Amino acid sequence: MTNNNICGAVARWRALPDCEKTNRRRAAVVDHVVHSMAMEGEPVSRQWVTNARHLQTVALSAH
Repeated sequence: MTNNNICGAVARWRALPDCEKTNRRRAAVVDHVVHSMAMEGEPVSRQWVTNARHLQTVALSAH
């Protein structure tokens, strides 16, 4: 990634409304947890991921 690409991405992020930034952060939580668990060598079942994504979808649609 070049400096211009990074600056453009930052500018686009800053231009988003606060509610959109919040939604995007919340939408990434399950992925962050799964990746963190994988880095620690902890297993994450498909069922857990499925349930977490379902709860995430319900929570995001409530806002």
